[in-house]
Amino acid sequence: MTETLAIAAGDGTDIGVAPPRRRLAGTDLVAHWRSAKSQAKPMKILYITYDGLTDFIGQSQVLPYLLGSAAAGARFTVVSFEKPDRQAIIGAEVERTCRDAGIDWRPKRFRSSPPYLAKFIDQLAMQRAASAAIGETRFDLLHCRSYPAAMAGLAIKRRHGTPLLFDMRGFWPDQRREGGRWSRRSPIGNWLYRRWKGHEARLVKQADHIIVLTHAAKREVESCAAYRGAPISVIPCCADFDIFEVADRSAALETRLRLGIGPEDPVLGYLGSIGTVYMIGRHLQLFEAIKRRDPRAKALFIGRNQAAEILSLAADMGVSLDEKDVIVVAGERSELPKWLGAVDVGTCFIIPRPSSKGVSPTKLAEYLASGIPVIANTCVGDVEEIVTKLDAGHLLSDFGAEDVGAAVDAFFKLRTVDRQALRRRAQPFDLDVAADAYQAIYRDLHTAVDVGLR
Repeated sequence: MTETLAIAAGDGTDIGVAPPRRRLAGTDLVAHWRSAKSQAKPMKILYITYDGLTDFIGQSQVLPYLLGSAAAGARFTVVSFEKPDRQAIIGAEVERTCRDAGIDWRPKRFRSSPPYLAKFIDQLAMQRAASAAIGETRFDLLHCRSYPAAMAGLAIKRRHGTPLLFDMRGFWPDQRREGGRWSRRSPIGNWLYRRWKGHEARLVKQADHIIVLTHAAKREVESCAAYRGAPISVIPCCADFDIFEVADRSAALETRLRLGIGPEDPVLGYLGSIGTVYMIGRHLQLFEAIKRRDPRAKALFIGRNQAAEILSLAADMGVSLDEKDVIVVAGERSELPKWLGAVDVGTCFIIPRPSSKGVSPTKLAEYLASGIPVIANTCVGDVEEIVTKLDAGHLLSDFGAEDVGAAVDAFFKLRTVDRQALRRRAQPFDLDVAADAYQAIYRDLHTAVDVGLR
């Protein structure tokens, strides 16, 4: 029997009945999009994101999708919030890229102070910018990335009836509470948490389509009391397989030589920032154990980190590291594959909190696209399923001495994996596949798509 679902508005009135829902996965969604594309006029989409296009996340997980969709015919107006330092570095380049792609980019300034009030000011600025755009053009769709953007979109949907695509990402209010930004001990933090959990319920109830990063998050949304049956698509964080490639032997040796790493030195890689959620301490403990096994081992940190900060963290944890053991390199996104060529195995350790069900680490996809095996922990999004099904590395359920010892054994075995074969197995996490999934959703908002291993 075909299922039809009434999508309820916040005041309890029906705002429409969804046509029959379908679920597409794998190559089916590409064929579906191409068929729909051939029959439809170009869509006008207002894309709202609190992440900046000049940010690292914007460079890897926002702008590439926008460019791909624009090349396929979608017409975007983009409202984003840019950090002044990043805007100064690559803002002009991003503006030129958007202009060449026919994207109307409307960047706004991201504020970080005063605490709490800055977010409120940004929210007002986001609402004003979105309202100005909707006053100039009639849009076919609102694509809103994460909660603050989606609340701006929901206000527009209520006034103008424009369909709302809630690109949820993670469970943002819970992430902020668990990360200590909205502490239970703070009256303001408590108020903000309750306020945004209420917003979350309204968004889940009234969105026309919801995108999450993991199957674990999809199950969580489906269990929400506010959920009224909107299609839920799963699109994990992916990597650009045209940028992240398996380094050939000569290039890898050249990079190692440049970094002062011997050809056979074991190298444990860390990609990205060292924020507390990423359990940098566990990475350091694992490296210490690897170095006890082979004194030549090196810890390569790729990202905007400082060696002094890493060494200080190690000392605070009682981890014995020599300055020459730690190598730190930084660069724009296009430079990451070069540095990854020197890595034997990468780590992906994330604190397993309740909100971690919605986490899809970008670094995991980038490791796999580069043919680099991983050592990761369980109870984070779909990481366990991905690593297991792709035979992509080793999993830790805890960090006791026995488990760490097993991880050290795994590290030395993983150094010899066939990197090209690992990259081939990881093709479902190619950015092109995710871009096609977005196209399928744009063309048929009532069809859920599923990217990854399902």
